[in-house]
Amino acid sequence: MKIAARELNLLGLTLAVVVLALTYLVLEPKVREWAEFRERRADLLARQELAQRRLDSRPEVEARLEEFRRGLPVFAAGKKAEAELLQALEKTAGQHELRLTRREADAERQAGDLYETAITCYWEGDLAALVNFLYAQQAQGAVSDVRQLSVQPVAGRDVPAGHLKGTFTIDYAYRREAGGPETKPESAPAAPPADTGQP
Repeated sequence: MKIAARELNLLGLTLAVVVLALTYLVLEPKVREWAEFRERRADLLARQELAQRRLDSRPEVEARLEEFRRGLPVFAAGKKAEAELLQALEKTAGQHELRLTRREADAERQAGDLYETAITCYWEGDLAALVNFLYAQQAQGAVSDVRQLSVQPVAGRDVPAGHLKGTFTIDYAYRREAGGPETKPESAPAAPPADTGQP
């Protein structure tokens, strides 16, 4: 049986298409896997570069953190910091003619060797008093941070125009002295020697 050249060409083309299709089916998952591998590698290299930059900047960050810690007020261990913070807040508000009508201090929270507490105040005053008070708080740096502020006008016949009221919450950061009355363990008195009955 003789095979014509045309049939031989068609057979060769058919075999080539089948081989190409099988090759694609076998290699396509590998190509997809290789693309995913390259993406993961690029992501890991970017994360490694970021981690290295963070490691390189560690001395600078530690120096800034130490400077930040030195700038924080220090309270004695066992002493209520909220009372002093409330007095300072009242003084600053009074200097700027902002009237605090009610104050609520949250419980103290500890984060390593740093402490923080939040004080929520209800206030009344005009816009200039509020702005000056907020500027004075901001000038304290990292010691205090106004986290929440609400402002609304006060309505009424006897109320001067532009009179406002609202609330604000200030977070305070501070440190505690090492040692102190609450941190030192009390030593128990020595027990008397047991009576053995011998002279």
